[in-house]
Amino acid sequence: MHKILKHVVSNIKREKFLSISNIMIMSITFLLLGIFIYVIAISQTALRYLEQQVQLSVFFKDDFVEQSILQLKSQLEADRRVSTVKYVSKDDAFKIFSEINKNEPILLESISPSILPASLEVKTYNLADLSPMAEQLNQTQGVEEVRFFKDVVQRFKQWSSIVYIVGFLLVVVFFIISYSVIINTLRTTINSKGVEVEIMKLVGASDKYVKNPLIYQGVAFGAISATISGVILLIVGALLHGSTGLGAGFTFGFLPTLYIKPMVFAVILFFILLASGIALGYVGSTTAVKRYLKY
Repeated sequence: MHKILKHVVSNIKREKFLSISNIMIMSITFLLLGIFIYVIAISQTALRYLEQQVQLSVFFKDDFVEQSILQLKSQLEADRRVSTVKYVSKDDAFKIFSEINKNEPILLESISPSILPASLEVKTYNLADLSPMAEQLNQTQGVEEVRFFKDVVQRFKQWSSIVYIVGFLLVVVFFIISYSVIINTLRTTINSKGVEVEIMKLVGASDKYVKNPLIYQGVAFGAISATISGVILLIVGALLHGSTGLGAGFTFGFLPTLYIKPMVFAVILFFILLASGIALGYVGSTTAVKRYLKY
């Protein structure tokens, strides 16, 4: 093993320019991959925050008594789709209206609590449940109107889906680029060592002795590149760690109760990139050796 690692280091030193340029290309590739993973995480966190903030405002007719409203409130609280339900009476609505329009005394003089409708503020666990619930409540007896920012919600969901699709495609493209870089690098190395490899085989060198340094070189490229990009992403995670905008941390739609601090997320991402770099280096170098050494 020591001889193999020494041989790998010797190869890298011998081909400094080629090695450095390939490591830089792969580092940029892994860095862009990590950045898009961050973008996906931030968009998912923002979507989750929006899910927690968006609500249905259910306004009732004046002749719909408070007891009936509270009964409907209890029914909604028993619904598994609903996270919270808040009752806003006419007096509460007037207080809110007064606070919003406190600089308009003439307007406040013309408004009384009896004019404003009582309402329920309903929040769901998932954005997808808002539209069907709004339709259901619109058909409920005593309900005058149901409001929520449907266009905003739909637009944000569309952008989130686009981020997912683009992010996935870019991840695939980045892996293909890294794979191609490793294969081309080792092809150049193998071609430049054609005579050396032939001599080694003539003097009785085993297949493993010839192949292993090349495979380890590909693994080394992948590991070094992933480490460089991972360290940069750790710095990004440290900068985001103190951000108040992220609140409890990153969260994802498929794990709604899990929150990951930015620094912890950066450490996890670092090890994922490192494992990916090593695996990609091994697969790429093994493929190149089989293809160009005919093993």
